[in-house]
Amino acid sequence: MAASHRRAQASLMPSSQSISLLPVTKFSHLWTIKNFSYIPSDTEFICCPNFSPPNSKDKWFMKLRPKTLDEQSGIEYIGIHLFLRSCEDRTKQQVRAKYVISVLDAEGDPRYTGECSRHEGRIFKAGTEGHGYKLLAPRELLLNPANNMLGAEDSLRILCEITMFGEVTSSLVPCPDNEHIELIYPEEALARHSIASDLTNFLTNGAEKTDVILEGKDKIQVKAHKIILSMRSKVIGAMFSHETKEKAESKIEVKDIDGAVLREMINFIYTDKVGNLEEYACDLLIAADKYDLPKLKMLCEQYLASKVTIETSGEILALADACNSIELKDKCLEFVVRNSHKIVNADSWESQVGKRPSLFKEAFELMAKRPRAN
Repeated sequence: MAASHRRAQASLMPSSQSISLLPVTKFSHLWTIKNFSYIPSDTEFICCPNFSPPNSKDKWFMKLRPKTLDEQSGIEYIGIHLFLRSCEDRTKQQVRAKYVISVLDAEGDPRYTGECSRHEGRIFKAGTEGHGYKLLAPRELLLNPANNMLGAEDSLRILCEITMFGEVTSSLVPCPDNEHIELIYPEEALARHSIASDLTNFLTNGAEKTDVILEGKDKIQVKAHKIILSMRSKVIGAMFSHETKEKAESKIEVKDIDGAVLREMINFIYTDKVGNLEEYACDLLIAADKYDLPKLKMLCEQYLASKVTIETSGEILALADACNSIELKDKCLEFVVRNSHKIVNADSWESQVGKRPSLFKEAFELMAKRPRAN
């Protein structure tokens, strides 16, 4: 049997091998803007000097808009966009690239970051429209010394990281001993059997192998696997590492979260993706904080930060405070201070924040520190 198997393998050996390659170039550029706080807010934009990738004459630059208004929240932001000025290959005049643009604090750590929404990157055409973020970082938070954003010489630092994709090239590659191996599986086929794909299938089709139940306050139950939950959540992992009721019964009773929310949380734990934020963002934030799921918590905070209005500011502020969501809480307080004249007349504010009176004090202290217009 072994000999026949070897003969079959030998008969399948091709006479040549080909490899297709997508060239990838990664590079970054740090833009330092000195005396940032003195730039007039009515300045339309400023541009950084041209910069190029290693071993290339392509020219890139960034454009900063010192003041852009979020019409929904009334908050002023800075906007940053990336542009391709010119291409070394004049017959092509366009490049496909991904980008990450970060505003660094005084210590050099990213505080506000925007990342290209398309995994395959975007097309940059030389001399035309760029890509980036109109509302990247709140202007007032950058200018407030308490936030430690501006460095020496009143400088704002912006880091742009670029991944540039070339055109696919193909070549024939000889195999050792004059033998050749054909690449018979495309990357797409291999991706279907990645760990992310397998975990998603495990969640969908591995019901017979589940060994723990999560039960919501409405008695709806969700089945899962202890090893997966323990891997993603330190809190749940601790339940199964000690002699607890949850370990003995293989059941976690969650008396403050509905089963539908638990189902969304479990889906995130297995797939690293979250859906239905419009319906469940508030409840998922509570669940993420309860079970120490940092990425889920950040995704919920990011979504809720975009939903802060006169009517919702109190509810979201109270929720952010309860879940120790510092960035979201700061966003809400800043909105409250800016719109205090409107919020004071909103019936919802006192009822939403009334159970956490310390928030009244924080908002009042921020309003007292805010410079008054002459």
